[in-house]
Amino acid sequence: MEPWVYIVLVGAVAIIYALRLPARTGREDSERKSLKEAEKALELYMADIERENSELLDLVGSIKSQSQAGKAALQEEIGVLRAQVAGLEKSLLLMDARLTAEEKGLLQLTAAFGRDAAAASTGKPQAEEREAPEEMPPAKPKPVSSIKLRYPRLFELHEQGKSIDSIARTAGLQRGEVQLILQLAGQEESV
Repeated sequence: MEPWVYIVLVGAVAIIYALRLPARTGREDSERKSLKEAEKALELYMADIERENSELLDLVGSIKSQSQAGKAALQEEIGVLRAQVAGLEKSLLLMDARLTAEEKGLLQLTAAFGRDAAAASTGKPQAEEREAPEEMPPAKPKPVSSIKLRYPRLFELHEQGKSIDSIARTAGLQRGEVQLILQLAGQEESV
């Protein structure tokens, strides 16, 4: 072969190589572009995730502060209610003490009235009666109004043999109220 054929062959190989070279770089450029686009998309995704995370942190922080404020308000309200309960307990104790004192005063008055009436009926002077020791305890005062007088229809139905449920429906009361009234009437009769 002649040297010019070698030169032509080398030139042809160079031309083919040169033609193939831009095709390779074109693929690499497209791969680089797609890689850059994927990186941009990933960066946008990461930015969105960071933004959402910061929003969630803000939301959790606000919820936490609201719950702490609510808890503090409830604790304050509980403290106020405890103070009110303590005040009510004190006033209840005072009322119980007053009631006990009033009951004692009434018992003393009824006992004194009973002694005066007994002394007047026997003709003995009051001084002798007061000096004599009392052997019997003072009688309990009878209730002013009987429970049977307050609920005549209820006791009428009970005497007819009606059930407690039937009596409750007829009288417009609760079943427990009817039972309580009947029990109180039984206790009143036994006294």
